[in-house]
Formats: sequence, structure tokens, C-alpha cells
Amino acid sequence: MAQVVRAGLRGSLRDALPLLAGFSFLMVGHGLTSTLLGIRSALEGFSASVTGIILAGYYLGFLLGSLWAPATIRRVGHIRVFAGLASLASCSVILHIVQAAPATWFLLRALTGLCMSGLYITTETWLNGAATHATRSGLLSSYMVVFTGGTAVGQLLFALSNPAEASAFVIATVLISLAVVPVSLATVYAPYIPDPQPLPFRELLTVAPLAPVAASVAGFTGAAMLGAGAVYGASAGLSQAGTATLIAAALLGGLGLQIPLGRWSDRTDRRRVLFAMSIAGAGAAGAAAALGPGRALMVVVLTFVAGGVAFPLYSVASAHVNDYMESGHVVAAGARMILVNGFGAVAGPVVGATGIQLFGPAALYAILGLNYAAVAAYALFRMRKRQPVPEHERYSHVPLPVGSSTSAAAMVDVYAQELYPVIYGEAPGVDGPIEFREQGYGTAVVLVGDRDQGAEVWDWVLPALAANGLRAIAVQSRSSTQSPGDYQEDLLALLRELDLGSAVFAGNHGGTGAVTQFAVHYYDRVDAAVLVAPSDEESLESLACPVLILEDHLAPEQQPEAFADAIAEFVRHGPTAAARWTI
Repeated sequence: MAQVVRAGLRGSLRDALPLLAGFSFLMVGHGLTSTLLGIRSALEGFSASVTGIILAGYYLGFLLGSLWAPATIRRVGHIRVFAGLASLASCSVILHIVQAAPATWFLLRALTGLCMSGLYITTETWLNGAATHATRSGLLSSYMVVFTGGTAVGQLLFALSNPAEASAFVIATVLISLAVVPVSLATVYAPYIPDPQPLPFRELLTVAPLAPVAASVAGFTGAAMLGAGAVYGASAGLSQAGTATLIAAALLGGLGLQIPLGRWSDRTDRRRVLFAMSIAGAGAAGAAAALGPGRALMVVVLTFVAGGVAFPLYSVASAHVNDYMESGHVVAAGARMILVNGFGAVAGPVVGATGIQLFGPAALYAILGLNYAAVAAYALFRMRKRQPVPEHERYSHVPLPVGSSTSAAAMVDVYAQELYPVIYGEAPGVDGPIEFREQGYGTAVVLVGDRDQGAEVWDWVLPALAANGLRAIAVQSRSSTQSPGDYQEDLLALLRELDLGSAVFAGNHGGTGAVTQFAVHYYDRVDAAVLVAPSDEESLESLACPVLILEDHLAPEQQPEAFADAIAEFVRHGPTAAARWTI
């Protein structure tokens, strides 16, 4: 047996490297385009308010894409959707130089937003195919860094470009097109992630009214800063480098503040954190408005807080609504929060740019400050109306990337039970019906337990495997008086009932013998065998399928998530990398 060292986060990052590389190209091109259009609009003679409307088209398209993309991904697959949308986004960027008209640019920005929304969903769900329970948090953090860092690098490219020429649009187009190359070569399996059940807005407002208010303001202020930031730079007479630095400060502020503010919110009343964040944002924005563009360096420093707070504000608000939401509605509530955030984002560039046109550059920060102050006041009001959720009942904060889709939540293990409901069924067996239950989608893994153990041994394994992108099927243990031949027939009947030509079989302790015998007699129906501490390893030499042997400390009753991770890594790499693994 070959001794295999668990890949861990390094292995997941290696698997996800083509996706992250392609996504980085995408975000650099997108970051360059967003700022470029704000400046180029002024050069084309568009007013600030018209520019705001053009930039708002992106967020309108983003909302539409979040509703359209999941069904399309399920219908045609991740690679086709990514390649098609990246090509379409690339075309929409270069077409800006063909006709410089407000209506045309608005439609092109809406098309870009639709494409980017679909690309985010595709990337996030695909990344889940590289993650395990032990690596999911690290992979999500890496995605967030690439997401924000790529956009910030786009600001650097803008500072080095000439917005009056077509070359900047060409560079952005090439970068977005390059995103297709590494993604097309990726070998990561993209698991199926279902849509959440709908949740009425009224229920969201009733359960946690502060959360949607904060989410909408987060969308408004974030989009106003990123969308109208270029308008601010043009109106204030900032250099290209100054404008790029201003927007990059907001992005880096969001990245830097996410984790510490999120961890703080896990230890105290989240409304207190939302209040503190809003007060800090209002104070920084007010100071930036008072200083004016003449103190550019100080404004950039203040923007780190005034712009950056908008992004963790959304994440903490999402965690707040999860604390109050009943189990089974958490992901649905997250989908509604994304929409609320999006509605605010559509208004942000329009109001911000119009304010600049009517009252001057300082109006942008005055508007941000007023929005933060409104959240702070409402948070203070809500704290007096209701007691906080006890610490042991709170969900852990999840640092969601800026502008992420609902599929990012699917990379969080706590939502697996809701996203992948348990399905119960029966198959006709030799001695009567065989009861089974399954959870998840993807490669089928049939779990065969020890006859002395109850069915509860798989209670935590099923959602763990489902979260790892596998279809977990737990079959009931039969009586010890049943002959081995009859039990093999039962397993065969199970495959027929589920219309499975073959599957991966995992045996726990006493179940290892049943899996081994089934793999010998029905070798064409077994893709791979996973065995926990088999008593007779010599019999494994007769198996034609790939085999993973798990030591006793990785048994499902002791470490269900580690058990699931080992199976996921083996299914992804073992059958093509080695015939025998032992962990």
C-alpha cells in the first residue's frame, strides 16, 4: 500500500490554481474597466449624473445575472458558461470605443454586470469542487484575496494607462479574454449546488429588520465609492494615480477590515458591531467631506475606513440575520440579502454622481456619511427593542467577498444540511425492503456500516460528504444472520433502485468485509473501495478497483468530517493517481 500524505490546503490551492489564475485576470480587467469608464465618460462630455446612471447599469445587470446564471450552469455546464460569459464580457468592454453614447454604454455596462454575476457564480461553485472541510475556509479566504486584490491591481493599470486612447479598453479586453485560458484547462470537478428555497421579504424584515437595512446601505455605499469614485477624481482634479489610489484604498479597507470585525461580531451582539462600524464610517466620511479634495492624502486614508467599512458591513449583517433565522431558511435569507444589497448598489452610483454634480466632490462623502449615520441610528434603536442572541446560538461570521453571489455561502459547511436535504427511500431486498437515505449530488458513495452499529453513525457523514460535492448514500445494516451472498444481492438491488451503474463503496469496520466481497463478485459495479481498519488486508490484493484504507482514528463515528475529506480527496485523485492508498 502506498502511504499518502493528506494534501490539505496546499493540495486544494493546487487544484484550484487554474480557476484562481483565470479569475485574477478577470478581476484585473474588470477593475481597470470600472474606473476607466468613470474618467472616460467625463472626457466624452457626459455629465456626472449621466455617468452615474451608466455605471449603475452594471449593478442592474448583476442582479439579473444572479437570477439567470444558476439554471444556465446546470443546463450547459461550468466550462461552457465561464467561456461564453467571459467572451461576452470581453466583447462588451471593447464595444465602448465603437459608439460613445450614454444609452449604448448603459446597455454595455448592464451586459457586463450580467456576465460578471454569472462568472462569479461559476467560479464559486467550481471552487467548491476543490475544497474539503479542512480547507474550505482557507480556499474562500484565498478567493476573497484574489477577488479584491485583482480589482486593486486594475487600479494600478488604470494609473499607467491613457483613458483618452483606445489602448486601455484593449488591455482590459485582453485580460478578460485571458481568463478563459487557465479555466479551460482546469480539471476540478464542479459540484451541483441547488437554488435556495424562496423566502418572502416580509419575513426577512420581521425576523431581523436591521440586517436588510444594513445590507442595502452596504450595497449603496460600496457601489457609490467604487462607481462614483472615478467621478469624484475627475471632478476634484485628481491625477490618474490619485483616483486609482482612492478606489484601491476602499477595496483594501474592505479586505483588511473583514476578518477582525467579523471575529469581533462572533463574540458580542452583532448590532453593537454594526453600530460601531457605521459610526466609524460616518465619522471618516464626514471628515473626508470636511477636508475636501485639497487634502488628497488624508482623504485617501479616511477612504480606507469610509469606503472599506461598506464591505464587512454586509458580511456582519448577513451573520446577524442568520442568528435569528430558523434552520432551513439561512441560505434563502442569504439570497434575499444579496438582492437587497444589489438594489442599494444600483442606486449608489446614480445618487453619488448626481450629488457631485450638484454640490461638488465633497458631496460623495457627505452622502456616505449620512447613510452610515442612518444605520447607526437604527442599530441603536433595535438594541433597545430586543435582547441579543445568546453567544452559543450564533452562527459563525463568514467573510463574504465583495459582490459575491449566493453560491459563496454554499462553500460554508454549516449550510450543507439546508442546501442538500436528506432523501429517504427503500429498495427491494432479499429479506425485505432495504432502507436507505441519501444526501448531496455528484459521484455516488455508498456507506456500509458495521451490523452492530446504529444508523446514527452516518448522521454527520452524509452532510459532510454532500458539502464536499459527493452523493452520500447510507444503507441500513442487516441482521447478522443474513448470509454474505444475500447482503451482496441487497447492495446490487440498491444500485438498481437508484439507477446507478456503479459507485464508490465505503465500509466501516464490520462493513469492510461486505464491501470487499461485493467488490470481488461485482467488480464492474465498484468504482473504488474505502475501508476503515480492515481486518484482513491480504484479501484486498484480489480487488481490481482502487482502494483507500483509513486507519481507525479516521472512523466516521470519531471524525466524520475528516472521514469525508479523505474520501473526497481519494475520489478526486486516487483512482487516476494510484491503485492503493492508505491514510
